[in-house]
Amino acid sequence: MSKVLITGATGFIGNHVARMCAQQGDVIRAMVMPGEDRSPLDGMEVEFVEGNLLDPDSLTRAIQGVDKLYHLAALFAVWTKDPDLHYKINVEGTRHLMHAAKAADVEKIVYTSSIAAIGTEGKGTLSTEQTPFTSWHFASEYIMSKYISHLEVKGMVKDGLPVTMVLPGLPFGPGDRAPTPTGTMIIGALQGKMKNYWDGGVCPVDVRDVAAGHLLAMEKGRVGESYILGNTDNNMTNQEFLQLVGRVAGIDNVGSKEISRATMLRVARLAEIFSKITGKAPITTVKNSTYTMEHFYVDASKAVSELGLPQTPVETAVRDSIDWFRTNGYA
Repeated sequence: MSKVLITGATGFIGNHVARMCAQQGDVIRAMVMPGEDRSPLDGMEVEFVEGNLLDPDSLTRAIQGVDKLYHLAALFAVWTKDPDLHYKINVEGTRHLMHAAKAADVEKIVYTSSIAAIGTEGKGTLSTEQTPFTSWHFASEYIMSKYISHLEVKGMVKDGLPVTMVLPGLPFGPGDRAPTPTGTMIIGALQGKMKNYWDGGVCPVDVRDVAAGHLLAMEKGRVGESYILGNTDNNMTNQEFLQLVGRVAGIDNVGSKEISRATMLRVARLAEIFSKITGKAPITTVKNSTYTMEHFYVDASKAVSELGLPQTPVETAVRDSIDWFRTNGYA
């Protein structure tokens, strides 16, 4: 049993991590923003501490007296009014938290990076933890911030930071309150709004496997190493994923008509122009649309062999996700 600090514990992955930590008997401290909704952790014995990745002093206070740290909190948004906000939160905030953890002599850290921090070598090729970053031409502020923060955290290992990095694929499953981009696709399909599909491929993974991967990385992960939390068997095109959702949900004509790359980019450019005029967030951006049309497939064998990462079939995760969305009134 350990006392653990979890940042992002009210989020999709973080909530599952918190519940699994509780199941194994850990004492949980959850860092939340002032005024943040704490209801995702209802029914759990949790010590709440207010903290903000933009406030280094609050991070120093939050980390005191804990044995281990799971750092999941991050800004994930297609667009922000402040273009530097992703850097401030995901890079500078992570740096401040890692320094605070080292000063507090935390035993072990699991840092939630992203598959966005590695590259893709082309259609059909599986990316590994060693694949060089290649996303320069479509790297959004979010992607660049995760790439930079991944490098910074890894660089701190040489100074004695006891950290293991995990890189989740696209998580989906029950409890997706926000919802995430993957969850939004599923909801759209359930509402009959996903008849179209676009080029590209994804690496969907059950969020419960991702959460379990965090705990396994804490227990077995080598310091300084990175582990892709995905499912190699689940790699599929966007059309295949959408049509699978349709089959499981019993809905016809999901992912039946392709939207061309040119149309996707034209809509993205118009969305950006509209955003500049109104000051409101665009539905997408050129960089975001370009990224979604990549065939980003991963090889999770390192996490499977070294950590024992579960490999839940995609059909199971899709079915549980659909059931949760329907039960909770999303569709």
